Amino acid sequence: MADIDVTTAEGVPTVRHRSRRLFLGPLLSLTTLSAALIVPTAAFAATPTAETTTATSAACTEAGWPTTVEGRPLTFRSGARAGDYLWHDGTGWHLRITKPGYLRRVFTGKIVSDTALTVAPYHLESGDTWTLSADKKTLTYRFATRRNIDGLDIGAACATRLWVRGSMSGVRLPVGRIWIGRAGHHPLQNPFVIRRTVPTV
Repeated sequence: MADIDVTTAEGVPTVRHRSRRLFLGPLLSLTTLSAALIVPTAAFAATPTAETTTATSAACTEAGWPTTVEGRPLTFRSGARAGDYLWHDGTGWHLRITKPGYLRRVFTGKIVSDTALTVAPYHLESGDTWTLSADKKTLTYRFATRRNIDGLDIGAACATRLWVRGSMSGVRLPVGRIWIGRAGHHPLQNPFVIRRTVPTV
């Protein structure tokens, strides 16, 4: 059974990061869903498994995510269609947001992991913010985007699943405005969950 549904986590103290023009570097075709890992969000509430415990207690790597999430979406560029572009590669996860024209749009979202995350901003502007919870498992962001690219680079080497939600101008993004992996696949719903198919170690 495929683990991905596709169409092409509070009250704890937080630390807020605000950037001013930072330039710091560091969600398949339907016929290829058998290896995919985007699943209904209800699955994220499942009881942790032995695999999860092993992954978080041993050395972790970025390997093990499905091939369908690998690589930057081919349609992504500054000024491309407005929405969230998400992909994974050997250095971790990458979230990028862009839009055409110069009308300001506010993008917000949340990513929740079952293990601690590391985060680095990418080309953020004055007023753009991101917050990582005290346990480092919940990442929230708010980007006021005009035409350029805003984004985050995310390390999730020990994670076995990621819960993702994105909105634009206070409205949840339609799935057609979320592109995942090189082929730019869309999730079946927003929010959605991405799971690994193999152990992280």
